[in-house]
This record gives sequence, structure tokens and C-alpha cells, in this order.
Amino acid sequence: LTDYFNYDVNYIMNVTDVDDKIIIRSNARSIPFTQLAREQEAAFFEDMKLLQVRPPNVVTRVTEYVPEIIAYIERIISNGFAYTANGSVYFDTVTFGNHPDHSYAKLQPLSVGDSSLLQDGEGALSDAGTSEKRSKNDFALWKKSKEGEPSWESPFGPGRPGWHIECSAMASDITGPVLDIHSGGVDLKFPHHDNEIAQSEAYFGSQQWVNYFLHVGHLDIDGRKMSKSLKNFISIKEALETFSWRQIRFLFLLHRFDAPMDYSPDTMDRAVT
Repeated sequence: LTDYFNYDVNYIMNVTDVDDKIIIRSNARSIPFTQLAREQEAAFFEDMKLLQVRPPNVVTRVTEYVPEIIAYIERIISNGFAYTANGSVYFDTVTFGNHPDHSYAKLQPLSVGDSSLLQDGEGALSDAGTSEKRSKNDFALWKKSKEGEPSWESPFGPGRPGWHIECSAMASDITGPVLDIHSGGVDLKFPHHDNEIAQSEAYFGSQQWVNYFLHVGHLDIDGRKMSKSLKNFISIKEALETFSWRQIRFLFLLHRFDAPMDYSPDTMDRAVT
């Protein structure tokens, strides 16, 4: 976009440095959640540097944006699209979806009500099917902290931000009411990106928060999705022991961005030759 089309790109990267997975893993290692988050962030940017990937213009972190996130939630409540319950705050998907100017789950409407996806979006530390919600599709904007979890003071009580609200609040602080391009993995369409859209449009009172979504396909290893459980996991540093950064990046160019990309001897042979 910058070199070929001469666009002035403001590349923003949101870093989730507190969520259920980070809390669980840091507790298992008996280290502060901030330490784990910084370790993983540093490792990611080191890998990107090894691949000669340009760094973002702006990096935002959840722990540095809690006051702004709280203010964001307060406005959504004030606009009538969220409610408090027992120290937590939930987005009201029914009220939002019934509003004449809004529509819930624009990206993947057929996934609404999928219990597995909904629970995954709420996080492993959330109580499945909590009776606090008016609808099972409602999602947490603010989570009442349990014992041993990170906590910040708020008008709703001590707690921490929900996963979805973090991205909306941080991105909106930089770009304002509209994003030109929003990217992420294809698995984030629902509920994560659909919830981002809903809460952002509820905040701004708009009908379109993002102009274009670019959802990236998954990485496969020898035809199977890369996974530590399948023991087919390979790190960027390990790949660079065999191939150059140019060869690895050329493999990316041989695939559509929205399709799965297979890393295998055959595909790397094509990239090299």
C-alpha cells in the first residue's frame, strides 16, 4: 500500500496483554501476567524483525488503556446498548439487533447462538451460560475479577476489560469513528470481530465502523493445521535455519491471503525455485 499505491498508511497494532489465556498460563508458571505478556510480545516482534516485516506505526496495549476502555463502556451503557450485572457489564445484543440502524453479526450471521464459539469468545475463566446475561449471545465488556485475577477499579466495581472491547477502544482512540482496513485471522470473524463492530457502532452511533476486513487464512504444516497438540509446530526461527527470510516471504506471496497456507517441503521447493 505504501510503496506501490503511495498511500499514507497509519499501521496500528493492538496488543492484548491481559486476558483469560494469559492469566491461566502466567498462574501456571507462577509469574506475573505482565511478565508473560511482555515476553510473548518481545518474541513476536523479534520474529517479525527476522522476517524483515515493517513494524507498526503505533502499538497499543490493554493495560495502558484501561481508563479509556472504562470510558468507552460507560458511553455504550449511556447509549442504551449495555447493562451492568453483579459487577460485570454486558453488551445487549438483542437491543442492538432490534435497533433500526443496527444489525448484529454482519460478518458471520449464521454463527449467532453457536455455544462453542460464544464460550470461546468469553474466555476459559468465564462461567458458561451465566444467568447474569439477558441473552446467551450477550458478551462481557467488563469482567468482575475473581480471586487471583488482575483487577482495576471502575464505576462498575473492580474487574478487567473483556476481550472484544479492548480492540475497539484502543483502535478508536487512534483512528476515530472509522477504520479503513481491519485485519486478523479468519477464525476471529465471529464472535470477536462481529462483537467489535457492534460495540463500536453502539459507541459512535454509526452504521459502519470498518470499511474493509481482511481475514487471513490459517497456516498448515504438511496439509494439517499447525498445532502443538499434533506435534507439527515449527517456529519462525526454526524455519530460518533452513530457508532465508526472502524465501519464506515468497511462500506467502504464492498463496491468497484469505486461503490456508501450507508449509511443506513441496511448497518451499516452489518458493525457492
